[in-house]
Amino acid sequence: MIKQLQHMGWYRVTQRELRRMSSRRLYLLLTLVFPLISIGFFVALFSGQVPRDLPVAVYDGDQTSTSRALLRMIDATPSVEIAYQVSTPLEGKAHIEAMDAYGMVIIPEGFEKDLIRGDLPTVKSYYNNAFLVAGGLINRDITTAVRTFAAGVSYSKHVKKGEEPLQAIVKVSPVKLDKHILFNPYTSYFYYLVTCFLPVMLQIFIMSSVVYAIGVELKEATALEWLNTAGGNIIHALSGKLLPYLFIFGLLMTLTYTIFFQYFHVPLNGSHLILGYNAVLFVLAYISIGILITSIFPSVRMALSISSVFGALAFTFSGLTFPYQAMYKAYVVGGQIFPFSHYLKVFIDQALKGAPVSASFSGLVALNLFLLIPFLVTRRLKKMAQNEKYWGKL
Repeated sequence: MIKQLQHMGWYRVTQRELRRMSSRRLYLLLTLVFPLISIGFFVALFSGQVPRDLPVAVYDGDQTSTSRALLRMIDATPSVEIAYQVSTPLEGKAHIEAMDAYGMVIIPEGFEKDLIRGDLPTVKSYYNNAFLVAGGLINRDITTAVRTFAAGVSYSKHVKKGEEPLQAIVKVSPVKLDKHILFNPYTSYFYYLVTCFLPVMLQIFIMSSVVYAIGVELKEATALEWLNTAGGNIIHALSGKLLPYLFIFGLLMTLTYTIFFQYFHVPLNGSHLILGYNAVLFVLAYISIGILITSIFPSVRMALSISSVFGALAFTFSGLTFPYQAMYKAYVVGGQIFPFSHYLKVFIDQALKGAPVSASFSGLVALNLFLLIPFLVTRRLKKMAQNEKYWGKL
């Protein structure tokens, strides 16, 4: 069996590639060291999951038991911690500008008296929404705390007037909202961010490794030797060279999935099989993009630059942070050229939504179409390997 394999071009090329990978430190850095460092960085970054106890400044102009009760409710919320008691609003503003605090709450003088008289005192909150997640969480929790406090005050007034508790509740909240969150009931950005950033980083390393592995053959004028090792068959030459990268990055995708579902406990509501197939297609699609870039740009330096730019744009056009429905049609179409967009749709459908397999069909078909790219450029790539004018470019 081994002797039979040795007569196959792709097998000889794979052996040759493994020798090249083991003889150069850069291969190890691109395929293992840098990807593992990136994974470790994001795991450490997101270990806290949802941000908690974000510092906020408070100006209490009333200094009464009522105002302090409200502040205790705000401080008890998950995302807010009253870190600074300031003597003037300007002092609180200074904390926000210095980024010591993400927001400020202002309780006016006469707050308690206005409540007793039945007036409508205004509690002001300021938050730094330049930090989108932190600002959104603080705004949500402060608003919830103030509304809950106001409802409690109103309820107490009605009860003191001799009304039945149920009647008081109806008057405080005459309309009840029956709310159902279909997907991501945890209302957590974390599940989307952590499952997005790790594959985004990996796709950059996948393309860079493929571009370097092929491009360095042209740069060092060893491309013809590589092609001859495969018996002149460019398909065998490509498959044999890139098989180790498929194996390595397949293992790294397995590691990221293990981190998602075992360490971070990301919900897994759909098909395990489809998620695994999606991961394999993701790696193959970006290997195909790497082949395409190298066949267009024989210069290793230029090809690596293009692959980095292409990888960086994948997150922007994924539709995760800014939905496709609100984009101009040209940008929506542009987003389809990135395999990450289709991978992410399938992942969210299967992992978070638990959608039927049919809902992920279009994304899987799109990822499979990327696998046709190498067959479109093999003739050009073979010509580049045989023609000296493409060799030796930086």
